Amino acid sequence: MKTELEKVAYMYADEHRIKQRRRQHKFIIMELFLDYAEKSTLHGLRYFTEKGITFVEKLFWVATFITSIILCCFLINNVYVKWKTSPVIVTVNEKLFSVGNVPFPSVTICPEIKSKARVYNFTEHLIKYNQMTGEELAEFADINISCGSYVTLDDGKPGRNNTNSSIVDHITEVAPNESDTFFFCILRLRVIPCELLFKKVYTSQGLCFNMNGLAAEEMFRNTVQSDYNYSARDVPSRGWSMATGYYSEDNPFPLRGSENSAYADLMVTLHTHVNDSDGLCNAINSGYKIYLQHPADFPQSSVYKYAAHHGHVSSLAVSFHVINTSDTLSGYTPEIRQCYFLHERYLRYFQIYTAQNCRAECLSNYTFKLCNCVGYYMPHDNSKQICTENSLSCMLLVEQNMALVELHLKEAGDGSSCHCLPACESIEFDAEILKSEYNGAEVMKKLSDFKRWDISIDTDAYKFSRLDIYFKKPQFISMRRSELFGLTDFLANIGGLLGLFLGFSFLSLVEIIYFITLRLGFKFKRNVNEEKLGHLNSIKVS
Repeated sequence: MKTELEKVAYMYADEHRIKQRRRQHKFIIMELFLDYAEKSTLHGLRYFTEKGITFVEKLFWVATFITSIILCCFLINNVYVKWKTSPVIVTVNEKLFSVGNVPFPSVTICPEIKSKARVYNFTEHLIKYNQMTGEELAEFADINISCGSYVTLDDGKPGRNNTNSSIVDHITEVAPNESDTFFFCILRLRVIPCELLFKKVYTSQGLCFNMNGLAAEEMFRNTVQSDYNYSARDVPSRGWSMATGYYSEDNPFPLRGSENSAYADLMVTLHTHVNDSDGLCNAINSGYKIYLQHPADFPQSSVYKYAAHHGHVSSLAVSFHVINTSDTLSGYTPEIRQCYFLHERYLRYFQIYTAQNCRAECLSNYTFKLCNCVGYYMPHDNSKQICTENSLSCMLLVEQNMALVELHLKEAGDGSSCHCLPACESIEFDAEILKSEYNGAEVMKKLSDFKRWDISIDTDAYKFSRLDIYFKKPQFISMRRSELFGLTDFLANIGGLLGLFLGFSFLSLVEIIYFITLRLGFKFKRNVNEEKLGHLNSIKVS
């Protein structure tokens, strides 16, 4: 019986010790808080426990301290949001960018004449449309696409849903070639055969001619179709790379930019035979369309064009816009920095990422998705069919949808969003165009009369125009993406706000950690030791 009573007594004694220990721990924590409030470097905290201060004064300091914490947290949250959403800034570089550090632009010239009337009279073929064979109808439909007239005939005949590479052959056979387009070319005061400077390239404008673009082998992957070449350019780059720019002075390619002198960098005399114009095949327009791109861009026509008209000198004063990106931004996502580094975005058909190449590939993919075919000028693989006259309205709808998505006027729920951000190291070309009259036929006659030029053509049978291209200035302002708000700036801003509202510093943080770890731990340990010592003393006494 005694043993049972002893067990009960010990149980109640243990419970009593546990409760007493809890009270002691609460007392230690309260004592530690009072000690911290008295010795803390945080502003206003000592007034919470200072003796001789009325309750109203303590209430005032408590309210002030809580208000300071709320304001500080609110502003810190604003700083955090800014750090996460707007850490990048685009600023003007302190040094001007020389034209010698950028490539000469890639120049694409597209004749407005799509079908030489002396070779294929589009109007005459239209008149005898009902007498055409199946092969002739297919050729007519292909050339109709190139002409841009999109003549529609309600003859009850079913049109083709798709075609193959024969469309390229038909367009090439009737389009003006190099000798039909170029008379002579002067590159930096050196007469160079135009066929060496300009190479054939296929665009939405039909057969065009490009200068200073990269070779097709460097631009495209081996995933593109193998039936025909988008570009006849075959000169490999040398002394230049997309990542580092020019690293060699030994005859680099693409052609390097140079300061303009008294003469234009490039002077091209263009001519068109007067009998090649057709009444229905693109008869509204005349002359040539000029496009400027970066050499790494797929030479494609766009709305950003310049016009070279017959009987005029069209002078293009080229300027460029350069944006470089700091390597410190590589840790941010492309969406935040608003650009892609070269290794970040893989393109299926292109080896080099540029925003223009990305859009060209996206247009091809989206066109195939909606129309089940692609334009002959679009990059695609061997499995895809080429669109015909039946798909023209669908292709136009695709371009309109993509334009609306880029303007954020339409949700991209159908896959039309390309997300083609600029490259982090990007160069974009622009130009101002000046025009003056040019009587090319008279000039050629006088040169021939003075035996200064061997003119073997009938100058009266041609309409002449001239294109001059040069850099507007020797240096241009460049831009740079860099960190607006790095981790150091973020911590500095937080520290400034904490110091402003609370008098908080790094040592204040160390002080808090010290009180809730070392100081509290040693107090608990001392209390436990005292409890053990008291228990031993009570046993000895008993």
